[in-house]
Amino acid sequence: MPVEAQLTETNRNAKPPYNRKEEIIHNAKRYRVYNNYLTLGGGFFYSNIRSDLQQAICIDYQFHIRRQQFQIGVMMSGDEFRSNNNIQAHVGYGYRQEKRKSNLAVFGGLTYYNGVVGSKDSIPIPILYDGFGGYLSFQAIRKLTYDLGVGLEFMAEVTPQQNMLGIKFIAFFSGAYRGSARNYNPNVRKKQ
Repeated sequence: MPVEAQLTETNRNAKPPYNRKEEIIHNAKRYRVYNNYLTLGGGFFYSNIRSDLQQAICIDYQFHIRRQQFQIGVMMSGDEFRSNNNIQAHVGYGYRQEKRKSNLAVFGGLTYYNGVVGSKDSIPIPILYDGFGGYLSFQAIRKLTYDLGVGLEFMAEVTPQQNMLGIKFIAFFSGAYRGSARNYNPNVRKKQ
């Protein structure tokens, strides 16, 4: 293969230089390519130390540092929504693929949890627990507009005291919107 052909092939596969202000135009509006987003919602979880299905509410903030994706968030779960017998906070690293009509992401990391469970003895004595563990989540979001959407998040948490597995119904709010398209936009990469 000639040297020129090798260089052309290499240049096609190379990522363009990182530009934090890079934008695209969609429906005559400008949207930032590298954007952060917020998800919030509720769901249902199975716990190996509880007999009832746990109901949870959660909020997560997904952000980037250059091209790297991160997630921080909290989840409160209990026998009913807004009651709690377990609270966890998590921080993780992940991968995100955003398109015009969808947002897919997977995150994994560390979790800190704090909870209470009743005693199995005849006298109900609460047993408190806390500690560190790991979690994994997968988000599948369908966008209603470029920066708003709804979706599902599958999440698993593994800790020494309890393992949880469940699904959350989430709302997606992106910080991508930058205004209407003008004649000249120096940061626009392409139109969608």
